[in-house]
Amino acid sequence: MIRTLVVDDDFRVASIHASYVEKVPGFVVVGQAHSAESLVSRIAPLAPELVLLDLYLPDHHGLEVLKRLRQPSFSAHELDVIVITAASDAASVRTAMQCGAIHYLLKPFGFPQLQEKLVAYREMRRQLDALRTADQSSVDRLYAALGRAAGPVPARSHATHTLDAIADLLANEPGDLSASDVASALGVSRATAQRYLTQLEADGRVALALRYGSTGRPGHRYRYRWSEAAAGD
Repeated sequence: MIRTLVVDDDFRVASIHASYVEKVPGFVVVGQAHSAESLVSRIAPLAPELVLLDLYLPDHHGLEVLKRLRQPSFSAHELDVIVITAASDAASVRTAMQCGAIHYLLKPFGFPQLQEKLVAYREMRRQLDALRTADQSSVDRLYAALGRAAGPVPARSHATHTLDAIADLLANEPGDLSASDVASALGVSRATAQRYLTQLEADGRVALALRYGSTGRPGHRYRYRWSEAAAGD
């Protein structure tokens, strides 16, 4: 089992990502961290092999943490890192690559996108563990295994990707979520989350419930509609 540490400043998002990891055979979540110092302090006791690293942490930027993990003081721990972030600027991507990040996964995403990265990483690990002496063909196969998750992506609009990510989030949530919950989990604005939730409701993929609080103004809560989804398959 590949020991995985999930790092995100948002407790709820970290729990969602951890649940995604646990669904992929061959991986086990050994812990969660919500700050850079918490991550660093848990390396020795938890001995993770893979870190899912958010960049926007409350005490230090994730890229600084990634550089720190590559210092000699951590040489005893064979750590691989998948960056998971809403940071889409080229400088962040370049720095993550230069610091040895295995993959760079942009929020928002759903389980299938993370699963694809994890499966490719697991296959690369399997081939690397079996390797005794490297020749060019074996090296090419290793990079090809890892690159399957980073290869050409089927033509899909950003809108479709975001819509599917929100639907997947709700499908993995035992309760219901508000637009604010969805926005926090996927790293989008509340207005964006609300727009896509409204579309999903219109499509029959989610159900809307009104919850009344002390103010008398109803809050909108959304739940995945399993029966309708199954009927459409």
